[in-house]
Amino acid sequence: MLEIHERTDTKGYEDKVQNINSEFVHVVESINGESVNGYGIYSIDENGLKIYDFDGEKWDITDGVIRTILFKGMLGGLNRCEFFISDAEKNKKLKTLGFVKDGVNSIEDINDFMSNCKKCKE
Repeated sequence: MLEIHERTDTKGYEDKVQNINSEFVHVVESINGESVNGYGIYSIDENGLKIYDFDGEKWDITDGVIRTILFKGMLGGLNRCEFFISDAEKNKKLKTLGFVKDGVNSIEDINDFMSNCKKCKE
């Protein structure tokens, strides 16, 4: 069964988090049985919600990981998210999944974005 959980540390992701300028870096992992098949790296602090990296074996895993991070931001009282993704293929995936548009690397209203998701309502 697929589950997405927050890690209590960033162990195993040191190379990915070393250049992130935030005291509050978090990692969520998508877990299927005993194996990790996706992750997301983000921060929530006084500067807002920022997503720095993600990966997933399948598109729906990537979608679920990012939506989990957005939901965690909403639970923290944040309603805006910025994406700081340097990989061109991952940016293309974000666009294809509908998280960003050309020239815009943020979601200005997470609540509205999540409310208008047909899959989320199912």
